[in-house]
Amino acid sequence: MSKRFLIISLLTIGMVLFAACGGAAPADEATSAETPAEAAESTAEDEWGYITVPAGEKVVLGLSSALSAGYAAYGQDMLNGVTVAVQDFGDLNGWEIAVEGGDDQCEGAPGVTVAEQFSSNPYLLGVVGPMCSGTVVPAMDVYGENHVLMITPSSTAIPVTAAGYQNVFRIVANDDLQAQVAVDYLFNELGMTSLAIVHDQSIYGEGIAQAVQTKFEASGGTVTGFEGITRGDQDFSAVVSTILEADPDAIYWGGMDAEGALLVNQLRAAGFEGVFFGPDGIKSVPSFVEASGGAAEGAYMTFGAVGGATGYEEFEAKFKEQFGDPIAYGPGSYDAAMIMLNAAKAVATVDSDGNLVIPKKALADMVRATPYDGITGHLEFDEKGDLKVVSLTVFQAQGDELVPLKVYNFGE
Repeated sequence: MSKRFLIISLLTIGMVLFAACGGAAPADEATSAETPAEAAESTAEDEWGYITVPAGEKVVLGLSSALSAGYAAYGQDMLNGVTVAVQDFGDLNGWEIAVEGGDDQCEGAPGVTVAEQFSSNPYLLGVVGPMCSGTVVPAMDVYGENHVLMITPSSTAIPVTAAGYQNVFRIVANDDLQAQVAVDYLFNELGMTSLAIVHDQSIYGEGIAQAVQTKFEASGGTVTGFEGITRGDQDFSAVVSTILEADPDAIYWGGMDAEGALLVNQLRAAGFEGVFFGPDGIKSVPSFVEASGGAAEGAYMTFGAVGGATGYEEFEAKFKEQFGDPIAYGPGSYDAAMIMLNAAKAVATVDSDGNLVIPKKALADMVRATPYDGITGHLEFDEKGDLKVVSLTVFQAQGDELVPLKVYNFGE
């Protein structure tokens, strides 16, 4: 795949009323008589430095995701969610906001390139994404070194918040919790006592596969096989033959929908009639079922709550009017963008030269300190950048719909 950096600029139209989180009072929009240095001295010097946007320039909100090839539908879904957020938010203290999409291809090296390009932009507020854990883990070093605010709505791998970066946040449950939910449902709800596991050898896929293996065995179940395939491959016959020799009750897939659809199709063709279970990476129903030739009908998966929170119906209507139905990470990307924009509004000032000045560490601290009631639910971060309270739902693919079966709540 060729590397490219897709830039999409969105000029906002006027100031739109928005629902801010409790406890985050907007910053005074009146022009200050202080320079950035004087403003810092009057409070405290921001140790990470400042984002300074001259009058007439635009504040840049970045989106890092797969915008080409196999996972582009997910990436476009995220970009669309950020776009709707900026439309709803309006301007930032009089400055227009431009959305720029960086195509990280759900891979490490392109993700680092996107991170370097974003980090070199002096008007960058922050980055929503990356989407894939295998992109986040190397890219967050770049964002960390440059103190760029990063909020991912989708990256679930445990290492994402384990590195200790104070600028990195996520608004989804991690893979340890996803594995816990999957194993509980497989073992206690479906009565599965033997499980074969297949993964795509990525940080995300293999990581959650290992967590499922550990927890399933700890619950008293038997893991009959643990096999890896390669992203982009289409013939999994050797792996299918190997794992079916042990006749498992269920198969857990650690990976994304593109390979997952091919895998379940080949499993069914080989005679497997048991349970197929996967993580949030296969949530793209009905396209996942369609891509599998119908073989994924009845598949189970874990994902965050969908709908039900205040404002979700309004968001969905706006999204659908412009882009069609949200696929997976559009709503979370909307919330990630709104959290970032609300925090910026709370800490931004205007100096005597007419520049918008946003202190970087104060921005990240505001994100961490301020609860936000979004369209995906109540979002409040702990010191690591994970959510204090998070929910996961087990869904089943039934026709062209995802049917929620059981909700699991974690946290305070």
